Amino acid sequence: MGSLFPFQSDVDADTDGSRLLGIEEEAADEVFDALSSQTARTILAAVYEEPRPASDLADAADTSLQNARYHLDGLRDAGLVDVADTWYSERGTEMKVYAPTNDSVVVMAGDEETRSSAFDVLKSLLGSVGAIGVGALLVQALAAPGTVVPTMGSAAGPSSGGDGGGAAGTTTTTSDGFSAMDAGGETTVSATRTATETTAQVSTTTTAGGHAAGPLDAALALLSQPGVAFFVGGLCVLGALVAWSRWR
Repeated sequence: MGSLFPFQSDVDADTDGSRLLGIEEEAADEVFDALSSQTARTILAAVYEEPRPASDLADAADTSLQNARYHLDGLRDAGLVDVADTWYSERGTEMKVYAPTNDSVVVMAGDEETRSSAFDVLKSLLGSVGAIGVGALLVQALAAPGTVVPTMGSAAGPSSGGDGGGAAGTTTTTSDGFSAMDAGGETTVSATRTATETTAQVSTTTTAGGHAAGPLDAALALLSQPGVAFFVGGLCVLGALVAWSRWR
């Protein structure tokens, strides 16, 4: 029977949304104390990238395991991270997996009314940007199938014949980019261009003036994608709405 270790389950960090702290609150003092060290800030940034145990966080911060645990204790006391799961090493040793307690943490100066208003704006912005991102993916998937998730059957690997397989075939590519397969006396021709030919066409794209395509042309080509255009347009509309709500 094989060993059950190491055991590493998928960590589902149960965050509490955004956290807004006033600069004069006691909790803000705890946050500033916990983040006074560059090592602690590096560890917190690594935790936000991906939940991981203390040993991995020590490697990310280029520090000792003992020092990483010291800063993790401080971050836990400040309410910035918490233990989200438990993994087991090859020797069966328990390893606590740390994850952020909030989606984001913001410390600001201002009166209670200002903080409340800022918190409402922050929550609405985060939710709106996420919704725009999801909408952009859907638009891209519907308008240009295969660009978000490769279409099944779009790429075929080499086929081989055997006792349990079909008839063996020979595939050749002509100078015009057509591929022909001879299988059992039948020949089929595909007008699909090869990936090399397509790449070459993209790399040699020129403008109307005869010059090689530059960064501006690449940016325009990117914006021509339906999903990107939707996302950029959504951000512009969102920015305009926020500016209008603040102005009135």
